[in-house]
Amino acid sequence: MRHDDDFDYTKQAADHLRETGERLGLCIGSGHAHMFVAAALGYGSRKAMQDDPNGPWFGSQWLSREAENVSKIEEAIKRMNKAPVREDQAPMVAEIVRAGLTPACRDCGEHSSQSWPLGYVEAGDNADWVCPRCSSDDAQYGHCRCCGDDVLYLLDELDDQGLCSEHRGEFDLSPEEEEDWDSYIENIQKDG
Repeated sequence: MRHDDDFDYTKQAADHLRETGERLGLCIGSGHAHMFVAAALGYGSRKAMQDDPNGPWFGSQWLSREAENVSKIEEAIKRMNKAPVREDQAPMVAEIVRAGLTPACRDCGEHSSQSWPLGYVEAGDNADWVCPRCSSDDAQYGHCRCCGDDVLYLLDELDDQGLCSEHRGEFDLSPEEEEDWDSYIENIQKDG
């Protein structure tokens, strides 16, 4: 599911943190959830994050790569009145925020910081994303032999040699190369 640039992944992450927290028996209010998202991105408050002219870009699908500031989450917990989590839970909060900042899986809707963008995309480009569980479906997804395991493709996007459109024909021989090989094989068989 692709989102346009107006989609706010920080709100999605705050909602994801609240929902996941609820399943874990934690009652995280909206204000605290937004503060944790801002802290994970290195800000002291949501307002500071929103006012920063250099980002973060709320519509970026790649925000999860920037949400690693566990110490800022610990600081936020210390400043909170009746904090919904303990300081030692800051790494867990950071991981939940990272998952929430990642686009939902195109197949099942799951948020996971381990999800893959589909196809060859540069950081900052929009893409469909696939969670680890769905990406392991060998009947639907695969990897290009040249791109390697770092790029996930729909099987329909790979040719019968396991190559993406960028690498299609990579192993095909030119007529001259084919003639050279035929000649070489003929000589080996004749002399062998």
